[in-house]
Amino acid sequence: MNKKAKLAALISGAVLLAYAAFPVFAQNSSNDNDIPERDGVYNVPKHPNMKVRVFVHKQKPQSQPSATPAPLACGLDAQDINSQAVTPATPWHLKNGAWNYYLNLGSVPSGIGSANLVMIANNAFATWAATNVGHSVTFNNIGNTTINRKAFDGKNIIAWGRTSQSALAVTYTWYYTATNEVAEEDTIFNKQYPWSWSGSNTDCANPNSYDTQDILTHELGHWMGLDDTYAPAYVNNTMYGYGSRWETKKDTLTDGDISGIAAIYP
Repeated sequence: MNKKAKLAALISGAVLLAYAAFPVFAQNSSNDNDIPERDGVYNVPKHPNMKVRVFVHKQKPQSQPSATPAPLACGLDAQDINSQAVTPATPWHLKNGAWNYYLNLGSVPSGIGSANLVMIANNAFATWAATNVGHSVTFNNIGNTTINRKAFDGKNIIAWGRTSQSALAVTYTWYYTATNEVAEEDTIFNKQYPWSWSGSNTDCANPNSYDTQDILTHELGHWMGLDDTYAPAYVNNTMYGYGSRWETKKDTLTDGDISGIAAIYP
């Protein structure tokens, strides 16, 4: 083979290798798995008219963590203290009308009970519906799903699945940049943590586990259009960015949370 033929063969081989590699790169850069599990706003693959906001609800550092839920107990960590600090709003809001969601009952930890998730979700949505958002939006549980990971697939879901060790739960909000209306919401709880539900005991909780309604009410605040807050003045707000064991105070909203919603849904 002469030099020209060898050069042509090398170039042809390089082109084929590049072509073969390109589809893999294109596929990996065009799906929901590329959205990182980090607080921030990101582009949505294949949807240039949209953004996705990722909220990572972090655990408050514990001095003596335990994986075994203890009997219900009452304490100051669980009790409600009102706060006037106004929770800040995000740029988006829910579109007026019916808002449907799915629950993954098969993913619910045994410490909660799958049947209880329906009531927990009803309670958490009702807490927000009692504010100004309820004048504009209704919330409907339309069934079970087996999905347990984020995906822009036309379904708003609440499920337990895999998240990073530091995250209690992660909420993904997809929204249109032109109208700032929400397109879809997914909330994924971290199945690696101990979970429970205190039921109607709003001042009591399991000291060594996380109360599901407490954390879900916080996550749904992001669905409504409220941001996380970390400053000391917000420590008693539902939208305080850290979650704690032995806590149920996020079940009910502070005046500051309600004022934040009123700014979005007058």
